Amino acid sequence: MDRQWRTRIVKSGEWRVTSGELPSAVHRPLSTVWLPFWALLSLFAIWLAFPTAVFADPSSPDAPCAGCHGDNEHSLPLPSGESLALDARLVELVASVHGSGAAEPVYCVDCHRNDTNYRYPHLPVPATTREEYVERVSQSCQGCHKSLQQHNPGHLNALDNPNLPGCLDCHGQGHAVTAADALAADPVATCQACHNSFDDPQVDRVHKELAAVLSPQQNCQSCHSDAPIYPADVRCRNCHQLLQSSVQLDSGESVSLHVEAETVAGSVHGASMTKDGYTPLRCTSCHRDEDRYEFPHQPLTVDDARGLTLEMDDLCQECHTEIAALDHDGVHEAARENGELAAASCADCHGSHNIQSPNEPRQRVSETCGKCHSTINEQYAGSVHGAALLGEQNPDVPVCIDCHGVHNIAPPQTAQFRVTSPDMCAGCHADEALMAKYDISTQVFDTYVADFHGTTVELFEKQTPWQETNKAVCYDCHGIHNILPANDEHSQVIKENLLVTCQQCHPDANANFPASWTSHFEPSPEHNPLVYYINLFYAVLIPGMVSGFLLFIGSDVYRRTGNRLRRRGAVQFPAETEKTEERVDAVEAEKAVEAEKTVEAEKRVETAKSVEPEERGE
Repeated sequence: MDRQWRTRIVKSGEWRVTSGELPSAVHRPLSTVWLPFWALLSLFAIWLAFPTAVFADPSSPDAPCAGCHGDNEHSLPLPSGESLALDARLVELVASVHGSGAAEPVYCVDCHRNDTNYRYPHLPVPATTREEYVERVSQSCQGCHKSLQQHNPGHLNALDNPNLPGCLDCHGQGHAVTAADALAADPVATCQACHNSFDDPQVDRVHKELAAVLSPQQNCQSCHSDAPIYPADVRCRNCHQLLQSSVQLDSGESVSLHVEAETVAGSVHGASMTKDGYTPLRCTSCHRDEDRYEFPHQPLTVDDARGLTLEMDDLCQECHTEIAALDHDGVHEAARENGELAAASCADCHGSHNIQSPNEPRQRVSETCGKCHSTINEQYAGSVHGAALLGEQNPDVPVCIDCHGVHNIAPPQTAQFRVTSPDMCAGCHADEALMAKYDISTQVFDTYVADFHGTTVELFEKQTPWQETNKAVCYDCHGIHNILPANDEHSQVIKENLLVTCQQCHPDANANFPASWTSHFEPSPEHNPLVYYINLFYAVLIPGMVSGFLLFIGSDVYRRTGNRLRRRGAVQFPAETEKTEERVDAVEAEKAVEAEKTVEAEKRVETAKSVEPEERGE
């Protein structure tokens, strides 16, 4: 084989054709005078370099082809006005995959077979254009290699495209055939040989940016593959993970196109969903509108970044319908409907692609709300609740959503919110098990409900919760977000500051006013002993008096009932009744006689006593 290819090299200059087709007649304008000279010179060169030239193997199937096309400066014109060079460029052929690198000898006639218009004298070329000719050569390649339908990287999914490439478009035209391994070593450059610009501005801009950062591991075929892409969002992730540019909006703001696939995978919509038996969401699970999200993407219909964020809320509501219904009743939705577009939406609180559990860790709740309510968040951070949460990571203290709710957040300025706020505080401060952990008495809530303020507020809550009341609730005295321990020097309820707190509602209050309040302690010998003993006195007196009344009433009822029953019996049994009455009368008569005797005896004794002193005086 080496000998025959060496022979071709000697007979060639440069191969300038993409095919071995020859016209039926070729005119050589060489002078017949110089022919013998050039022939002798060629034979001499062959004898010096390759003593075993083609003449040593006159039966080689390439001998006639190389003899004619090895050094041919002519070209074949086509009806289209294009031309085909007739030089075979044997040097390049030897260096190609079909030359010295072939596993078995590859001859000219293996590709240019006699049954395909290559029998000499050659038939007229049926192709009218160079493109048609290249397509015919590609069909010849498929005689040994896979058919184009089975081996066309990145183009099999676009068979309806009339501009699909053939074998020569990728592996090279002419005989300088590039090996597949060489193409695979730089796949991006291979594709860019044809795809270096695009008519669509968006497609052109994106592909130019991607081409600069692609690699053998992540290349054109990552999206444009022979097989159907699965899952469907592979293209989304491949593209947006590499893109670093932004889209400019009419407002002058920019929206980044970069999305890390690991970010989405680590979100609540990613791999963690498998723990609950769900399949992780894909890009197309949310961006499912093909008309809107197919590439090239449709132009954005919003003018600013805020409009884009609010537009994305529709995607969340397609799955989270119940939460969306709650949000419609909340203060944020109401604000947006009134034109306050800065009010929080789904993405403002939860994010877009990097969505994490909203309350793990628990301080994430206050951090989320603090993005908009920064002043309130600073007050909360300095409060007794915020310090325990942020400083100690205490999971028991309330955060924003424990007081205000999550999605159906009610406006806190309403009368209903005010009168129901004590119950909100009671959710923790009336929980005996929770309060016992921190040695806090649950009497705080009980004593409030028992006093004038709490009783009135409770009545309003039960009967007319929408009606305004000026009676103090918990946060009027203790503060709202800036609640401090009761013994803190800046606390609103510490003794030194209590008068100022009371004067918010009672402007005429003096120093004795807060001193008369028993605070949230139940009266005891230690706390308010006078009140305790008075309460104890009445606790004994009142039950004793009531018990005496009940005993008196009970005995009277017993006597009256007995008399009534006796009278009823007299009516039913008159004889016995008469005898009974006679006996009663006799007994009463005897008692009367005995009484008279007793009275007379007493008189005699008295008389005797009075006479005796007189006799002594005499």
